[in-house]
Amino acid sequence: MSLGPPLVEVPDVKRKTTADAQKILGDAGFKVTVQKAPFNLGLNIVAAQSPVGGRKVKPGSTIVITVL
Repeated sequence: MSLGPPLVEVPDVKRKTTADAQKILGDAGFKVTVQKAPFNLGLNIVAAQSPVGGRKVKPGSTIVITVL
C-alpha cells in the first residue's frame, strides 16, 4: 500500500523578501500564494507563512506567505 510521495520539509522564508521567498519555495516544489498583511507597509518582507518552516507537507502543497 502506497502512502503517496514522501513528505518534504517547508523552508523557513520568514524575514526574506517576497521574491526570494517565492524562488526558495518554488525551487523546493511548492506553490506560493502571497497575501499582504492587513497593516501592509510595502516592505515586501515575509512576516508569516503557513504552514510554518520546518513542517513536513506533501510536495506541491501551497504555502501562503504574508508580506509586510
